[in-house]
Amino acid sequence: MRYPNESEKRGNDGEECIIRPQVKIVNCPIKTSLGVLGKKWTMLIIRDIGFLKIKRFNRILESIPGLTPRVLSMRLKELEREGIIKCREDRNDQVIVLWSLTEKGEDILPILLMLTAFGSKWYPEFVFEDKKPRRLDEVFSQPETRQRILEYNKRYRFNHNERNQQ
Repeated sequence: MRYPNESEKRGNDGEECIIRPQVKIVNCPIKTSLGVLGKKWTMLIIRDIGFLKIKRFNRILESIPGLTPRVLSMRLKELEREGIIKCREDRNDQVIVLWSLTEKGEDILPILLMLTAFGSKWYPEFVFEDKKPRRLDEVFSQPETRQRILEYNKRYRFNHNERNQQ
């Protein structure tokens, strides 16, 4: 898929394009993002580290049925290489490796919330015991969770000048 350029204001069926970038795009940002995030288990690993605050290898492995140690190790290395997670060693009597999200990784959490909202609305028969669709505020009704959702939403409202300075 590619985005239409300025001269291509209509799609193949003659309808006007609703979302058309105003800058030249070399590679589709969706395709580029999915190159990293679209690999099997990746989003669930990010979910566990970001939302569930599971920081240890074996706990992540236990929380995702079907995930193998080999694949988890590969995904963690890929995510670390991409700058999405970071590894910290805690040295007490033994070395304990702990994983956490970087700022880049934190920016993925609002995407996971939107996937949660989509699944809760359109696939309730698989998501909920009572099979009834729900809004995100019904799924997460705790005040601290609602506050966190608002914080995630603000992450994407960045100032253009601030972004260019990074």
